[in-house]
Amino acid sequence: MTISDLLSWDAFGSGWFWALILVQRFAHSLNVIGIPISILRTGNLDQVSPIMKWRISRQVELVEGRHLLVITGIFTAIWCVVVLGLWYQIEVFMALFLVILPEMAIFQLGYRAAVKLRDLQTFSPDNIIYINNLHRKIQAIGVVTLLLAVFFGYGYEVLL
Repeated sequence: MTISDLLSWDAFGSGWFWALILVQRFAHSLNVIGIPISILRTGNLDQVSPIMKWRISRQVELVEGRHLLVITGIFTAIWCVVVLGLWYQIEVFMALFLVILPEMAIFQLGYRAAVKLRDLQTFSPDNIIYINNLHRKIQAIGVVTLLLAVFFGYGYEVLL
């Protein structure tokens, strides 16, 4: 078996794609904005607030500290993947689109939540409820991603 066999252009028929999608979903089910779900579920504000302060400041610094050229390069690469996947219907780029787009959506949701929580300056049980609702949104994105992957995978593997 060669490397080209492992990195097949047949993305939806490849175990690598499905393993990557499942690992991605599993990773997002364990934490929100870097805060473990098990700690959020306890609702103990004394335990959660130092972690929230640290993770929120880190999330905001990560985005606000980036240079315009880096953001432009990432945005351009993503749109190339979208165009090649959706417009030209190249299977491997469609698969990349289904991996990258949910990550970007989850990152954006996390960033907005971090900015909102940073601006509040106080940590209360309402903030924990807000983050738990954010976790539900992230899970919904994961479900939609899996359904789209199954839909496109069926279309590419069975119908074509």
